Amino acid sequence: VSDSLHVLGIVRRLEGSVLREVTNKRLYVLLLTLLQLLNNRQQPYFIIHIWSHQDIGGLAEGNNQEDQLVAPAWTGPLLNSFEQARLSHKFFHQSAKMLKRQFHLTQADARGIVSSCPDCEKIGFGLGLGVNPRGLKPLQRWQMDVTHIPEFGRLKYVYITVDTFSMVIWATAQAGETARHVMKHLYNCFAVMGVTLSIKTDNATAYVSRTFQHFCQLSGVTHITGIPQSPTGQATVERAHQTLKKQLLKQ
Repeated sequence: VSDSLHVLGIVRRLEGSVLREVTNKRLYVLLLTLLQLLNNRQQPYFIIHIWSHQDIGGLAEGNNQEDQLVAPAWTGPLLNSFEQARLSHKFFHQSAKMLKRQFHLTQADARGIVSSCPDCEKIGFGLGLGVNPRGLKPLQRWQMDVTHIPEFGRLKYVYITVDTFSMVIWATAQAGETARHVMKHLYNCFAVMGVTLSIKTDNATAYVSRTFQHFCQLSGVTHITGIPQSPTGQATVERAHQTLKKQLLKQ
């Protein structure tokens, strides 16, 4: 009897398995002991899940006894909210905004945890926190950029738009990088994804032109430009570039 679905899954899958040694020595010893008990048993067994903290007798009574035995297992000091956030980020890699909300940290502490994470640093999450906000619902904020794919010949200018909330990607191949080509791409996006409230681009000539600004006004779209030379201002759409190119290589 167990009130943990995690334990339930382990026991059901452990018998007949081959254990691979892991870095957590204590966990490895516990799993190995359990495997030996299952393999050397004399009677058949069955494990069942039960809701915790019930006072209905029977199986619940045995589960409550088990909880009492497990309760004193952690004898170390209680972790403060900062340490809890650091350990949580080490596994889940939440953003600074999410850490602040989840563990009630200050903005500075949350940013410090993210910026000091070596895994996030490798992919740029530790840089430029706050310069690349995402939408809180679909069609609230898009990012758009252009990449070059020479194999497409005359249509080598591939525009990519990403909805920063749903992460939906739409790409079109165009024959140039003028405002006319940008608008042609966005007309396709509007037809497929709907009309966004705001769109973020870099400071390329086509995006800051009067023609494109007039187009945004007529469409009811707020146009935002990123910080010049910022490596993370367009991070979402830059990752979409790499995703698209990887998919094309598989064709």
